[in-house]
Amino acid sequence: MAPGAPRRTPGPPGAPRAPPVPPVPPPRPGRKNRRSSEWTVQRRLRAFFAVPRCLVSGLSLFLVELIRFLGEAVVQALVVGVLTAIGDHVLKPLLAAAFHSVLQPLLLFLLQVLGGVRDVAEPLLDVVARLCSQLAVLLRAVRLVEIRLRPDLRAADGGA
Repeated sequence: MAPGAPRRTPGPPGAPRAPPVPPVPPPRPGRKNRRSSEWTVQRRLRAFFAVPRCLVSGLSLFLVELIRFLGEAVVQALVVGVLTAIGDHVLKPLLAAAFHSVLQPLLLFLLQVLGGVRDVAEPLLDVVARLCSQLAVLLRAVRLVEIRLRPDLRAADGGA
């Protein structure tokens, strides 16, 4: 292939061909040496820092796993144990004492008082219910409004 000629990709006959690649202009004099030396230095520095990069990665991985272990195994176990102990030995007795000494007597007192109010008000409500039923019978007899479902044919004739 001639220098500067477009490259052709081999392929099956009849297949579409890739567009030709334009030729690369020749580098300027003196620039190629500087560019290749920069790349060489960069590659050597990357190779030199590869070992410290591996060490730092290993150290950071170790620290992350150590923190995860401490969080899951140590702290979680301590927190769950402390909360369980506080609940069993402090909260349960405190709540049981509060219920038995304050809440249960108060609720029993309210039950007795409201049962007495019900017993006193029941005959009074019975009298009021009978009075209201008699009043309802009276008001039902005095029809204030009359509703008819069929129209009155006499009123439609004009009263004749």
